[in-house]
Amino acid sequence: MKFLIIPAALAASLLVSGCTTSSWIQAAGGVMQAKDDYDKQARHQRIRDANAAAARARRQ
Repeated sequence: MKFLIIPAALAASLLVSGCTTSSWIQAAGGVMQAKDDYDKQARHQRIRDANAAAARARRQ
């Protein structure tokens, strides 16, 4: 019985919110794009930090 309540509650909340499927997909796409952008920025920062550390080590 519990396995029917959760999907029913989810469906009801989607209907009440007034959002369409495409708006949910668009929102999910925006979240995934933001996560990808953050991961890319963090990766580039780690590379810059590693290069700076290597440059300092070469100078010493």
